[in-house]
Amino acid sequence: INAEYMGIFILQKMEHEDLALKYKGICGAKKIELLPSVQRFFKDVKKDKEKIDIIIRGNDKYNFHERVTDDHMELMAETFKGMEKQINIIDLRYNLLTDKGVKSLAEFLKLAKNTSSINLLGNSITAKGAEELAIALKGSEKLWYLNLNGNSIGTDGCIAITELIFYNPQLKHLDIGNNDIKYDGIIALANVVGSNYTIEVLNMENPSFLFFMVGQEWATHIAKMLANNIGLHKLSLRKHKLRCDGIYTIMEHLLENNKLTVLDLSANEISVEGCVAIGKYLRQEGCVLEGLHLANNKTGDLGAKTMAQALAVNKSLAYFDFTHNNVHDDGLSRLAESLKINETLKMLKLFGHNFFGQEALGLFLELQDKKPKGWVDFQVYKVDEHFDMAYVDNGINPCLLYTSDAADERSSVDIGGRPIIKKKKK
Repeated sequence: INAEYMGIFILQKMEHEDLALKYKGICGAKKIELLPSVQRFFKDVKKDKEKIDIIIRGNDKYNFHERVTDDHMELMAETFKGMEKQINIIDLRYNLLTDKGVKSLAEFLKLAKNTSSINLLGNSITAKGAEELAIALKGSEKLWYLNLNGNSIGTDGCIAITELIFYNPQLKHLDIGNNDIKYDGIIALANVVGSNYTIEVLNMENPSFLFFMVGQEWATHIAKMLANNIGLHKLSLRKHKLRCDGIYTIMEHLLENNKLTVLDLSANEISVEGCVAIGKYLRQEGCVLEGLHLANNKTGDLGAKTMAQALAVNKSLAYFDFTHNNVHDDGLSRLAESLKINETLKMLKLFGHNFFGQEALGLFLELQDKKPKGWVDFQVYKVDEHFDMAYVDNGINPCLLYTSDAADERSSVDIGGRPIIKKKKK
């Protein structure tokens, strides 16, 4: 009774003085225990600030055991009542929000018309929550970034979010990967983006497959999307099971596209025939691709040789991830020889192959002295006339295309919100 009385008293006396006290009062009035992570956040917020960023990341070391729940989402929305138009960025990734919490957030967002970025990565939102968000955000003139990666919005949720593209002309970055989206959702998204010129970054990785399905079934729709779209710069198609036939279809249509600069085709079961199609595109004079990810496929030595031939003439690629493709000394040697000719590649990832032969390591040692430090993700050593190598973590290298965490600055965001490589001006 005392706690409830004190909560009401604080609400009445401190409502316009201190947000931390206001939050404490609301908790007391509703008999809900304070969440330290939220309390720390409110202590740092200044009410008179023109723009307020709500950033409480559940994967932060200080918040790991104090993640935002549905109840506290409702309390936060109530604490910010009357200040909705000051909210700029909302970053609640890796918390414990379900559809109930998202409903409170959606009601709040209907009044927060100046919100520019929403990151709900890694929560437990389903189709119902996605539909609530879509309704709340419809027509938002400031929203340019929306990340729902790692939830469970499914096909219905994907279709609801896809409709935002029609009504939100400022939306530039959409991430709905890893969301159990099935065939109809992928096709709907591809068809809408194909006729849209505002989306610049799209992550649709790791859709859901029935046991008899492969990504080749929707490859045609993705290919047509790339042929028609003139605004998309970065696209992730990781884990789509596109295989060689799907890659061939996409690459043939990509020849008509001169805007896409980053493409992620990791984990697509691509073998040598797929590499032939990719190599054909990379050798084109009009190729503008700057970042290509082919990690965790099954290209083998023949695929590596095909990619080497393309790298020798390509003049646009700045970043190439070719890790874990079961390449041996022969294929690695051909890649090394092609890099003697290539002058545009700034970072190459090759670790995870069979570096057991000496020829490839010797060639990479020669390149090591000529290329800038950190250009490749391993280092070659010569000890007693024998070549060996070790992995090098280039996490501090400013030219990294991806990191495991999401970027916060719009100017440096890539697929999934990760940092993008910057080409130095001459």
